Amino acid sequence: MSVDTLVQGWNARDGAMVASAFTPDGMRIEFARPGARLEGRDAIAGQVLAYCTAVPDCALDVRARLDNGTTAIVEWTFSGTHTGDIPGLAATGRDVSLPGISVYHLRDGLLSEERVYWDAATLFGLMD
Repeated sequence: MSVDTLVQGWNARDGAMVASAFTPDGMRIEFARPGARLEGRDAIAGQVLAYCTAVPDCALDVRARLDNGTTAIVEWTFSGTHTGDIPGLAATGRDVSLPGISVYHLRDGLLSEERVYWDAATLFGLMD
């Protein structure tokens, strides 16, 4: 299933694997600051690579998951050491543990859209 592929890709730090879980025209929307709207596999892979470069030991831990075949909801924690820059966030060398939720829409067994929610105050507080 594509959610499994996405999680495996994050944990392998493989942007192309994460992107392969999406339809070719798939979208990834981050609502928290700094926010992003990515369209297509190349854009999604590039962002995953940027995050994995900034947090090279990152791990995505799935805490809960609901899936009805057309919609999936995953509660997760993204963790690792922030050793590289992310736009708006200079490297700190600090450990990060960021909880969040993603809502996925599926089409033909692939993710057509991911809406990502996390608490930006938590993220920026971890970086202070």
